[in-house]
Amino acid sequence: MASHGIKDQVAIIGMGCTQFREHWDKGVDDLLIDSATAAFASAGVAKDDVDAFWLGTASSGMSGLTLSQPLKLEGKPVTRVENFCATGSEALRQASYAVASGAYDMAMAIGVEKIKDSGYQGLNAAPAPHDGTKRNLTAAAMYSLVLPAYSARYGVDEDELRMVVAKIAEKNHRNGALNPLAQFRREMPAEKICEMAAVAGRLSVFD
Repeated sequence: MASHGIKDQVAIIGMGCTQFREHWDKGVDDLLIDSATAAFASAGVAKDDVDAFWLGTASSGMSGLTLSQPLKLEGKPVTRVENFCATGSEALRQASYAVASGAYDMAMAIGVEKIKDSGYQGLNAAPAPHDGTKRNLTAAAMYSLVLPAYSARYGVDEDELRMVVAKIAEKNHRNGALNPLAQFRREMPAEKICEMAAVAGRLSVFD
């Protein structure tokens, strides 16, 4: 079955975002209210104008109540979605296709994640029970395994590959320097990134 594009059937009319930083003074509810309020203002619409909501979160809530309670939504469907690092994209995709299908005139995709001050360290999926011999790797550890595997499979020098990956991070930091909501607002050359202490394989903090 083919996938049918919807680029001419849906429009994004507004957006809102909180700053990427440590929000020790705010909880999940606060972040959702702040970003949703900014999105409503950006689009020039009221909360009640939105027909349905898709909430993306991995560890900050288990149902649509995570959004409906702080926004005080009444009679509006809220669907919670999770798809690891693609959670935000998944929420946007589902909201977009809901509008394209004609089911709703206006939908909101919204996401939230706040776990650093919850006792957990890192975004790990809840592991299924096992006998203790199964490896549990963080996302950074799993990503770090890709580099040596790629190097071995395609015959690329590991040092050369390391620099290529650092160049990607350099580009991202350059973009972040231009974004007032970014966590790190300064450029970082690839050479400096390579010199930093590794946290997983050969990847450093700023990768």
